[in-house]
Amino acid sequence: MALLGLQRLLRPKTVALVGGDLLKPLVDSCRQMGFDGEIWPVNPRRKEVAGLKCYASLQDLPSPPDSAFLAVNRERTVEAVATLAQMGAGSAVCYASLFAEAGEDGASYQGRLVESAAQMPILGPNCYGLVNAVDQVALWPDVLGCEPVEEGVALISQSGNMGLNLSFQRRELSLSHLITVGNQATVGIEDLMEELLADPRVKGIGLILEAARNPHRFLRVARRALAARTPVVALLVGRSNRGAEIARSHTASMSGRTDAYRALFERAGVISVERIPQLLETLGVLVGIGPLAGNRIVSMSCSGGEASHVADLSEGGDLDFAPLPEDQAARVGRILEGKVKVGNPLDYHTFVWGDLPRLEELFAEVMSGPQEATMLVLDLPGGPGDFTDFGKTASAMVAARAKSQRPALVVSGLPENLDRNLAQKLASGGVTPVRGIEEALAGLEAAVCWGKWVYGRPPPFPSPVPPIPGKVVHLNEAQAKARLRSWGVRIPEGGTAAPDRVIEVAESIGFPVAVKMLGVDHKTEQGGIRLGLSTPKDLDEAVVAMSKQYQGPFLVEEMVSGVVAELLVSVRRQWPVGWVVILGAGGVFTELMGDLARFLAPVDSQEVASALAKLKVGRLLAGYRGAGSADVGACVTAICALVNGALGDGDVVEMEVNPLLATGSGAVAADGLLSVTG
Repeated sequence: MALLGLQRLLRPKTVALVGGDLLKPLVDSCRQMGFDGEIWPVNPRRKEVAGLKCYASLQDLPSPPDSAFLAVNRERTVEAVATLAQMGAGSAVCYASLFAEAGEDGASYQGRLVESAAQMPILGPNCYGLVNAVDQVALWPDVLGCEPVEEGVALISQSGNMGLNLSFQRRELSLSHLITVGNQATVGIEDLMEELLADPRVKGIGLILEAARNPHRFLRVARRALAARTPVVALLVGRSNRGAEIARSHTASMSGRTDAYRALFERAGVISVERIPQLLETLGVLVGIGPLAGNRIVSMSCSGGEASHVADLSEGGDLDFAPLPEDQAARVGRILEGKVKVGNPLDYHTFVWGDLPRLEELFAEVMSGPQEATMLVLDLPGGPGDFTDFGKTASAMVAARAKSQRPALVVSGLPENLDRNLAQKLASGGVTPVRGIEEALAGLEAAVCWGKWVYGRPPPFPSPVPPIPGKVVHLNEAQAKARLRSWGVRIPEGGTAAPDRVIEVAESIGFPVAVKMLGVDHKTEQGGIRLGLSTPKDLDEAVVAMSKQYQGPFLVEEMVSGVVAELLVSVRRQWPVGWVVILGAGGVFTELMGDLARFLAPVDSQEVASALAKLKVGRLLAGYRGAGSADVGACVTAICALVNGALGDGDVVEMEVNPLLATGSGAVAADGLLSVTG
């Protein structure tokens, strides 16, 4: 059943507050936020709450409320939701827990709750409520760190306590909305994102989520945000095995595997982060400087140690700290009287410290270069002491930013060393303040990534994936390879044979050969594979030894020569997110190197080729240190055939080829695992 709109939930004019001890904190939050609508406490045993008339029941209210906060147990929550829906109320926020997150018994209550609500939107249950700071609305049962603002970023959290803690953040990040969703019984993250994107006062969206309730709708809404240049940044919790276990019991959201969600975020144009400070600072950077069309960055500081630290932290990342162009470097050198070796990151030394005209000239010259953004490392402490010269440095950066109209950041080495008042002046002057060098670099990388999505060709939408019906059957290697061959993938020449016929098969294809057990997982560890057998005697001895634990049949195959590199190609059905494709170094290097790229299918040849080039194994494919190169085009074609074949056959659950042997003339699937529905 389609939900009614969320306007009355997010922008109510009348609110009912149902409960006991939490009624006063709820009223206090409304007043703290400056809510100017009607507030109706509901409790049969009280006459008034915080100076407001208290109504005995929902039926006694002057009119159906736009929204009701229900701070009662689960049984009474279900009853109240039914009453509100029948009255024509606009929405309900359900605070109570012990619903679907509490197992089968709780799930039955949640089912009743959804049925009782009909089309009326429900936030929760098992949630902390919401704050709309731009419309001065607070349905919040606790102390509140938010304050009214004219615009800002919206934070949506599945965790109520994490939402509460985020309300206390004191970074230069105005919060337009803070919404906790709990179990998402009817109103999900996707619904809220869609509503928030329609509000021009919302400049960005931050997510703390354990799972997307409807991944394909999430993707469609996120793509709308990308088209509107509204950044979306997500922190996925429950990534670790232990974390996933906690998430399942916490809000009844089955935490998707990290690979699948990272791939989903990539397809959706959503920036993925791993820590709360990174979530906040990345949002601040993206809102402050927007998407970047390239990755060239310049860093400045008055300390060689800070310059080196920036260089260290950026090593291996996607940012390019290229040297200044020769003519620009000469001009910078003249401003610094030839006393400084001009580099990037730039240590401009301390002899210009406090010299405002010189600093303005220096910063303006540096910012006139071809880089996409310029960052200045500067700790701006507050408290007692004369920090006038610190302020001059910040003012010089604001002046240079005004002259260049180019993206600029001031970054403190320590989070606490960024005075809030001065940081707000920076922001008002168009300079983005960031707490922490690592956070600034992560934010800049996010801006580069966002720029690729905004200015480049958006990736294709992933193919929908149904849940797995029935039981799963694991094909043996010979059966799997027959399927791969039907998809147009080259496999080694060979065949299956009983122990007394393996030599006959080997002689028909030519030595040397490999012999393998069939239907045995982890063949290498089980002694189930022998390679490079050059004579009938070698093959016979290998089969005799393997027959002590296995009776056949055996798979006999040619040895592929001229191997340049080994690749891993995996495609698996990850319901409900999509088909997850993983590429990387194969063979023994898969786990050792962890050299992997992840996508949601479908993939195209351009995307596969780009991924291979970025992987470490890509250097082997290209011919490492003078060695022969592989036919990369053939590898790309084989990988696309494997992905398309897995998606095209309706019964595939998971497919893995490890290794796909890359040679100078082609690509051969040397091993294959395939699981299908029975």
